[in-house]
Amino acid sequence: MAPSAFIVGGTGQIGRSAASRLAEAGWSVSVGSRRGPDPELTSLGVATVTLDRGDTEALLTATRGQDLVVDVVAFTAGHAAQLANLAGDVGSLVVISTGAVYQGAEDGTGGLPVPVPEDWPTVGDDPGPSGHWAYGAGKAAMERLLLATPGLPVSILRPGTLHGPHSASLHQWSFIKPALDRRPHVVLAYDGRSRFSTSAVANVAELIFRCAASPGVRVLNAADDEALTVAEIGARVFAEMSHECEIITFAGPPRDDGLGFNPWGIPSDIVLDTRKARDQLGYTLAVSYAEALRADIDWAVRAVADAEAAGKSWPDVFPGLAGRFGAECWFPYDAEDAYVASQS
Repeated sequence: MAPSAFIVGGTGQIGRSAASRLAEAGWSVSVGSRRGPDPELTSLGVATVTLDRGDTEALLTATRGQDLVVDVVAFTAGHAAQLANLAGDVGSLVVISTGAVYQGAEDGTGGLPVPVPEDWPTVGDDPGPSGHWAYGAGKAAMERLLLATPGLPVSILRPGTLHGPHSASLHQWSFIKPALDRRPHVVLAYDGRSRFSTSAVANVAELIFRCAASPGVRVLNAADDEALTVAEIGARVFAEMSHECEIITFAGPPRDDGLGFNPWGIPSDIVLDTRKARDQLGYTLAVSYAEALRADIDWAVRAVADAEAAGKSWPDVFPGLAGRFGAECWFPYDAEDAYVASQS
């Protein structure tokens, strides 16, 4: 009999990739989502259960008895308290956290080793400076509760900036759109040297599969093989799209008019150490960064073109980008042109 898996939030970018990886390996996979069935997943034999993860009883009914439960939409200690009820009732649990839980990563101001290992203190482990980023703090609290739950084999995965098809917050769009617009230059703050490890969803899905095959209580970073600077990512995108574009940089943070803004623009590196996953689970990458980037570009170009044909625009495809950073700060072409002219 095939092992069973249930993915909470299964029609998002990680959920889709994990469902595909497990189904291809012979697992019987179901996904919970408020969106309803997805044709791509249905074609793989993946069942869909309409589920609101805020409904604890419905969540527990759907997940109890599963060999594996994957939760990609757990963000708080409250969500962890829901999952703690599964102790003794599931084979194992894999929960997606974030590299933003590390002390010093919440605002990108520094203090992290390069690369940062899993045993580095997380937000809330040490009082530290005030103003912790709420997202990282919520994830850290979630982790602590789950890891302290007796009888619950749980693997916590900490990715960097996620990328892949169906992403609501594809950071690579910051370079894909200028290439589509045939821009002659882009301008980056912090000398273009900012680094925050990227994580292709196909690689996260592979690590989920490895954790499912070897249940345990662990925390693992989940990142790509290359920790590229923001300028290097831009150069890769432009090369892949056969677009010549000069990358111009300046020291310091972005200006108030948006000049230099990029979603990777942080003053200090956040690079995740992935040796533990390789050493403990024999983990290897499913895709290289180059392979994943090609898939990112292909999907993003098609998705935005489809949206525009329907009278929509890129924020409708990437609501996470527009919502987190504000649509007004993106693509300040006039400010870039004026800056370049002032330098000549």
